[in-house]
Amino acid sequence: MSAPVVVLHAPSEAGAAALRSAAHLAREEDSPLVVVATTAGVDDDRSEEVEREVAVGQVTAVIGVPGGDVPWTLELVRPGADAAAMLVGAVEAHEPRLLVIGSRQRSSLGKMLLGRTLQRLLLEVSVPVLVVKAGRPLDGGAP
Repeated sequence: MSAPVVVLHAPSEAGAAALRSAAHLAREEDSPLVVVATTAGVDDDRSEEVEREVAVGQVTAVIGVPGGDVPWTLELVRPGADAAAMLVGAVEAHEPRLLVIGSRQRSSLGKMLLGRTLQRLLLEVSVPVLVVKAGRPLDGGAP
């Protein structure tokens, strides 16, 4: 099987567009899809279990069940003092062929200056990064 497509999940319109785009690419290339999401950072097994259930429900609502049309797995990352470094490490651990990230519409200044975490991901991951605009998934589906 080929290298996976990794997508960062966020419960937002931009996150849904990224999920749909990543699922579309994984389906076209017969690649596994890995969904990476962050937790609230609470060091409690029950909290993480609830967060996993919520994330699975959110992802399933957008791209279907894990064993469905596009097989996917979920990895929860507990952010530490350096959330961007934790995300880079989680992405790199899967040795993906591509990272997909959603991005919301920004003001004029925001277009010039990306958020710090997104900027670090773009600079620090060793694979190509696809940034998908909210409401504009690759598959042409509704946001």
